[in-house]
Amino acid sequence: MTTQMTEPADFSFITMVESLVAGEHLEKNPWTPDAMWHNIANQVIDILVARGELNQDEANIITADTPLSELPEVIGCPSPSPIWRCIYAAYRLSSGRAFGETKYEIRNIMARRAVTTKQFSFMLGVVIDRDVRRVKNRKAPGATRKPATLQTARNAFGDGGFFTDSVPGKRWAPVYQNPEALLDLALAGDSNARITLMIGGGYALIMDGYLTRDRESKFFEGTAPFRGSPPAILGDLASHEHGLRLLATAWEHWNPDLPAHEYDIPDIEKDGTVIVAGETRETRRALRLTEYRLYEIASPAKAMAGFLRQQEARKAKNQANTPEDRDRENRERLVMALEVALDAAAGLRDSKVSSPPDPFGSHDEWETMKGNANAIYEILVANEPDELADFISSELPDDDEGEYEE
Repeated sequence: MTTQMTEPADFSFITMVESLVAGEHLEKNPWTPDAMWHNIANQVIDILVARGELNQDEANIITADTPLSELPEVIGCPSPSPIWRCIYAAYRLSSGRAFGETKYEIRNIMARRAVTTKQFSFMLGVVIDRDVRRVKNRKAPGATRKPATLQTARNAFGDGGFFTDSVPGKRWAPVYQNPEALLDLALAGDSNARITLMIGGGYALIMDGYLTRDRESKFFEGTAPFRGSPPAILGDLASHEHGLRLLATAWEHWNPDLPAHEYDIPDIEKDGTVIVAGETRETRRALRLTEYRLYEIASPAKAMAGFLRQQEARKAKNQANTPEDRDRENRERLVMALEVALDAAAGLRDSKVSSPPDPFGSHDEWETMKGNANAIYEILVANEPDELADFISSELPDDDEGEYEE
């Protein structure tokens, strides 16, 4: 890939050299794709300043020349967090007409006819990780150390990052409130708050490796219940209450000063409470969020369908399962299916849509659902396990009354 180094009339040679040097500091090898896009981003931002699309103060915020400690005063955000620099950069470079203006300059620099949204997202990713680059690239010590999440995050940005359909080229503006206040506004229907929360929570999930690029192997290895790119998962999360609460939780618990292997972002219930596991005071702790669980929260229906496909694939590969294994797998399928069904039924019951159409569909659809529910209920009732089946009884001790009498 060649990079056109033509110099605009008001774009100084010194600025161009500084941009190249900035790429040198991103990686040891300055000609990796990361460094190349870092260099392009620096050039684009300088050109946007020269063209009057950005002023120098705005550019300094994006490029991290403005310290984090000054962000609350400069842009009005509630805390000096790298997340707020990310949100501001995404807003100034990709919202509304800024998206087209920025893409135009990228095309000019690269001498290309088109720049994809994924390429744009990757370029943005290597700009907005500047505040946490060293920390999130720190590996765990030891022979079995967990890998750093920085490159994983860049791969996720290369697969679209947080560029859902509502972000690039769309009219939106950041809402500078803390995550709790953003959650309340988003649940009340504020689209700007929802997008701000989605970008902030999405950045935290991507930077710590909870949300990664879409790979076929993730589905077949069972680390994700269905295939989905980061924007698709974030779009699903931002579309309902449980997902919005998870985004707020990820934002609130995200630590820019620690690598991902040194702390956890927790899993949460539907009402936002943190799930705690462990039986004793010493073992009780917040349950760590996983990518599988993230997908489940994003779309329970897709997760259920994916879970069933994974089980069918396992059965096809291993037909020698014992009857006990098949029973266990069917119990797992039944439990998950009933949880999804109950959640869906409660959602339809609480729907604010006025009929017609009824939230439960036509009368025939309702009859089918009721018939299936009754059939499952009758099977469960007719096959109730013996509640004493797992009870281990012991004989009463012999009546040795008087054994210890003198």
